Amino acid sequence: MTSTGFSRARSEEQRAARAAAILATADQMLSEMRVADITLNELARRVGLAKSNVLRYFPSREAVLLQLLDRETRGWLEDVEARLQSPSHQQLPEAIAAAASARPIFCDLVASSAGVLEHNVSGDVAADHKRASLETSDRLARLAGFDGLDSRAGLLFVASVMLSIGGAWATSQPSEGMSAAYAEHPEFRPFRVDFETALRELVATALAGIRARGL
Repeated sequence: MTSTGFSRARSEEQRAARAAAILATADQMLSEMRVADITLNELARRVGLAKSNVLRYFPSREAVLLQLLDRETRGWLEDVEARLQSPSHQQLPEAIAAAASARPIFCDLVASSAGVLEHNVSGDVAADHKRASLETSDRLARLAGFDGLDSRAGLLFVASVMLSIGGAWATSQPSEGMSAAYAEHPEFRPFRVDFETALRELVATALAGIRARGL
């Protein structure tokens, strides 16, 4: 499809198909570039629509990426659940870290969520995103043995996990200049972060601390 050959979707099925095509294209772009490099103009070009036509389905670039974040979060959580082999929760930090490490698009979206993706969105888009987050967050809290988001411990654990994913991912993706400094100066080695290792340790520490405090 090209922008010159665009015809407006008339049915809900056609609209859903167009929206799915936009999401699929954005997902493909995220396999090639980071969230910060994705523009609405390039997304429209790749979909084969005028920018104004893309905006018929999503009111902003951030709205597209938030839907992808919701989808990626569900996939990540399903992966975490599949990796758990016992109800003891002892494997949870390792499962969380391994599942996140296998999903770089998810990690990049999480790292960009609060500071970038949750801006330039309407109240309706924000509400849809938070509804999706409520469901996955409650599931994650219950995997840790807490009473979902109805408990202070569950809320704190979920916040700790998501902040750890975003922070560890951003820190583990140094710029070219920072990578060059690490390579040239061995004394900077402590600042280099292995994402999966860091996330596993951060989650384990948060989980142990929350339980020790008896929240």
